[in-house]
This record gives sequence, structure tokens and C-alpha cells, in this order.
Amino acid sequence: MYCFIWLLVAFFPFVQSTDLMSRIDSPIQNIIYTNSGYTLDFVEIPIGKPLFFWNQSEIPMWTASDPHPLHTDFSPFDARRAYVPGGVFVYVFKTTGTYAYHNHEKSNHRGIIWVIDPNKPFIPIDKTQENLKKTRDKFLAILDPHDDTSISHMIKTLESDTKLSRNCHDMSHDLGHRAYELFGFSRAMTWSNGNIENTSVDDVCAWWYMHGILEELFLHHSELQENPESVCSGIPSKHQGSCYHGVGHGIMFSTKRNVEKSLLACRTMSNSTFVYRCFEWVWMEMFWWDTGHAGADSLGWDPSDPFARCKIAKGDEKPTCFLYAHLGYLRNHLWDFSWVIQFCTQSDLSSYDSRFCLKWIGITMMKHFTSNHLEKSESLVKKLTESQKYSYYEWIHSYALLSSVAKKDLVIFCSQLKTDSIICKNSLENLK
Repeated sequence: MYCFIWLLVAFFPFVQSTDLMSRIDSPIQNIIYTNSGYTLDFVEIPIGKPLFFWNQSEIPMWTASDPHPLHTDFSPFDARRAYVPGGVFVYVFKTTGTYAYHNHEKSNHRGIIWVIDPNKPFIPIDKTQENLKKTRDKFLAILDPHDDTSISHMIKTLESDTKLSRNCHDMSHDLGHRAYELFGFSRAMTWSNGNIENTSVDDVCAWWYMHGILEELFLHHSELQENPESVCSGIPSKHQGSCYHGVGHGIMFSTKRNVEKSLLACRTMSNSTFVYRCFEWVWMEMFWWDTGHAGADSLGWDPSDPFARCKIAKGDEKPTCFLYAHLGYLRNHLWDFSWVIQFCTQSDLSSYDSRFCLKWIGITMMKHFTSNHLEKSESLVKKLTESQKYSYYEWIHSYALLSSVAKKDLVIFCSQLKTDSIICKNSLENLK
């Protein structure tokens, strides 16, 4: 082994030898590059094991992280120059994760590396409701590690089922996690992948497929919490808002549900809109799920009094806290909507906080009553003022449209109301 390494360094001046001699006792993994591309389309390797990329082709080989040409998924994994025929590029991964790469000189030549730590296996992510686990597993089975176009097939199959696409949020988190594990960040996101028919993944199950990808990314790269804004910088601007939603989830994963630390990480972003959206999903991660998937010891809130946390939050954190605190209560109290509606109109809440609280109740109401005649929920808001009802119906419509409910069906819904029909229709017509 020692002779081999010295010969390699002596006769191949193209070798990147950083950390090489300190690891000469590690087994070597070879990936050969030929005129047809990299000989292994994917390889699993333990953390710290040297990877040798041998250029045995007739063309230059510049091995670098996806996406092309930015290399931003994991910028340290970049040869930073072309290796001529006969050259060898060596790289040692020091973090786990999925690293998709390509030849910068011929970007359709691609591969995927799975870096694992056998001594620290990750807890499988499972956010899917029990009654949908078999359905989730059916979609997971569509993903083929040898064919990233299977992502597009999975998404099309999911969206062709209108009923399921309205109730696939939790499940799609798990789909996003698996897509990252198999294909890495950019390929799972699909935007920069020319081999996949373009699809807007932020529309899949109201963003949550994307959020699963981001959660898994942050689990493997906790250093991203120091600069979370960089994660979404390479994404088309019209999709960045959805991305920063998911960053909030990801930060909570990497901090093990430390809310204060996560909110501070959100504040490092330069755009106030993105900070706000990051706040949203910090609170959602706190109030919505249990702790098992994130390695935390406690929920961080009292299920009997979820709103106590919001009342002491900083001013710009309050609206997003109220959005999700009521949802945490409902999931722990058999969907007692009458209580949370009364809470949202308490005198000790500002009109600003009350408005956000009622908006999110409207969203939750739509999701909960879709298959149980939503018009029956009218009786629950009969004591609200007209402006409060407007906020409530406004967000029933917003979330319904986001969940692929046709506008004509919402018009029918409004017409079925006994006393709130006009308010309901006005909020729908004025929706931007």
C-alpha cells in the first residue's frame, strides 16, 4: 500500500493529495472516468475514505458537485480545474450526505456518492400518518436510485390522484427525505437537472416535498445553520419563498429543536420576507410534530397551554407563532375548534395577532372539513365580527387553492352558507 501511494504521487502530478498521506491505511475507492462517463453511477462510501477519480478518457475531467455550472450543493467537492487524460483527482468526504456530481467539461456525465457513518446511523424520518403509510411506501417504491427521472414519475403519479394530492403534506416530507438520500439536493429539487422534465417541486403537496429535502440536507450539514440564506440562493427567485419556508424546518432539525437558536439563525438572512417565512416553519416544526425524528428531549411547549409561548415571543415572531400554536392544540385535543376560535378573539390579543390566528384556523378548517362538508363549520364562527370572519374565509380559500381545489368548487361552498355567503364570496374574489 505504501509503495502504491508513493508511486501515485510521483507519477501523477495531477493528484490532489490533501490529507492523503494521513489516510494511506484506509481502503481506496476507485471511480474510473471514460469517454462514456463515470463507470459507477452511484457509490456508497464510509466517511473519511479516499475517493480516487481516474481519468482514463480522451477528454478533460473536471469533477465537481452539482448543480452545473455553479457547484453550490457542496462547494468543497470541486476539483476546480480540468484533469487531463491520465490524471487522478482525490477527495475525502468529512461529512455524511448524498453528493451528486458531474464533469464540468461534459455535464451530462454524472454520478452520485452516498457518504455514510456506520457508527452514527440516522433515525429514519417518519412524519406520515398511520393510515397513509402504505400509500407513502407505494410512492417511495417509484424512486429508482439508478434513474433520477423517477422523481418526475413519482410526482406526476401523486398529482394525478386529486383526492390524495389534497392530503399528502405529511407524507410528502418523507418523500422529500428519500429523494435527497438517493439523488442529492439539486437533483431531488429537479430545477437544475436537465435529465428530468421540469416540474415546480414547490407546488408538490403545498411545498412539503421540498421541505423534506431541506430537512435531510440540514441533518447532514448542520453548519448550514450558520449561513442558511446560502441554501436557497441558487434557486429561481419565484421559488425562493417556498425554499425559505423549508429552511426553518431544516434549522430546527440541525439544532435538535432549539427554538431560540433556530430563530436567531433565521434572523441572519438579509431579506425580511425570508426571515418571516423561516420563522413560520420553525414554529411549525415545534408545534406540529413529536421529537423522535429530530433527536430532541422535549416538545418545547405545553400542550395544555400552547399560546403561552406566543405571548412572550418577540413582536415580529408573534404572528407566525400564533399560526401554528393553535394547530398544536387541535392535534392534542380532538380538533376542538370552538376553543381555539374563542382564544383567537380574546381581549388580551392585539388585532394583528388575532387576525393571524383566525387566518390559520381557516386553513386548518379547510383541511379538516374537506371531506366532511366544510359548510358545517359556519356555526363555529357565528360569534365573530365581519372582519374576523373575512380573515377566516380568506385563508380557507387560500389554502384550498394551494391544495388544488378548483375555484368553482369554492364558489359553490360559499353559496351553501346560510349567513356568511357574501363575506365568503367577497374574500374569494379579492384574493390575489
